[in-house]
Amino acid sequence: GFNYDVVYGSKVEAKDVVAMAASFPMMSQRRIVVVKEFEKLVAAESERDILLAYLARPLESTSLILITEKPDFRKKPFTDLKKKAVVVECNALYDNQVPAWIGSRVKKLKREMSPQAVRVLHEYVGNSLRGLQNELDKLFIFVGDKRTVEAEDVHAVVGASKGYTIFELQNALGRKDLKQALTILERMIEYGESPQFIIVMLTRFFTQLWKLSELKRRKASNQEIAVTIGVPPFFVRDYLDFSNRYTVEQIERSFRVLLDADATLKSTSREPRLVLDLLLYSLVRGNAVREPIAG
Repeated sequence: GFNYDVVYGSKVEAKDVVAMAASFPMMSQRRIVVVKEFEKLVAAESERDILLAYLARPLESTSLILITEKPDFRKKPFTDLKKKAVVVECNALYDNQVPAWIGSRVKKLKREMSPQAVRVLHEYVGNSLRGLQNELDKLFIFVGDKRTVEAEDVHAVVGASKGYTIFELQNALGRKDLKQALTILERMIEYGESPQFIIVMLTRFFTQLWKLSELKRRKASNQEIAVTIGVPPFFVRDYLDFSNRYTVEQIERSFRVLLDADATLKSTSREPRLVLDLLLYSLVRGNAVREPIAG
C-alpha cells in the first residue's frame, strides 16, 4: 500500500506525478504509479514538458503506468513514450468473444457452466470482465458443492439484482411472447433504461433477423450466420427459430413501426411507456396501429 498510487489526469498536475514516480519504494523493491485519463494530464504544453523531463531519466525502481483511450503516437509525449515504454493495447471483448471467455474462466476455476447459463450471464452482465467475475464469485457461493452452474442459478443470483435486460426482451419478441415482452419492458423502465436505447437495440435485432432471412435462402452455415449477424455460434439455433416466426414482410414492416415510435418519442410529450407498449404490440401482432404524430 505504501508503494502503490492511482491518480487521474483530470485531477492531478504533472509535478505531482513526477514526485510520486521519483520516490524510492518503501520496504519493497518496486513502486507503482498509475495515471488514468493520461491524455488530460498532458493537454497543456507546460505539463508535457515536466513529464518529458522525467522520462529522460526515469527512476528504475518505479513502474509508471499511463492509461489513455486516445493515444496519438504522432505527437509528444506519445512519440517519446513509444521509444522508452512498453505499449499495451487493451481492447474490450466483442460480444461474440465473451461466452468463450466465461467458459474459459469457469474451467480455470474447476467448475462447469451450461451453455444456456453462459448465455444468460452474458445477457445480464454484458461485456465487463470485472462484472462477470464478480457475478461468477457470487454464483459459486450460491451453488455450493454443485459442480455445474445452470441457467436457473444465474436467474436466481444475478437476475435478482440486475433485473431484465434488452436481450431478454429481444428473445421474448423473437418468440412472439407479448405477455413476457411487456413484463420485461415494465421492469426495464422501472430500472431506468432509456426508451431510445430500447428502440436502437430492437432495430438491431430485427436487422439481424432480416439478414438471417437471406442467409437461410442461401443455406449458409451456422458459422457464417454467427459471423454475419454478430452472435456467438451457440445462439444461432435460437435466432433461426425467431426468424421462422416472422415473414420477411413482417420484419420490413417492423422497421417502419420502430421508426414511428422513435419519431413519436422525439416529437411529442406522450408517455414513453405507452409508446413502447404499443410498439411491442405492433411488433408481435404484426399489425401496426398507425397514428398521426401530433406536433
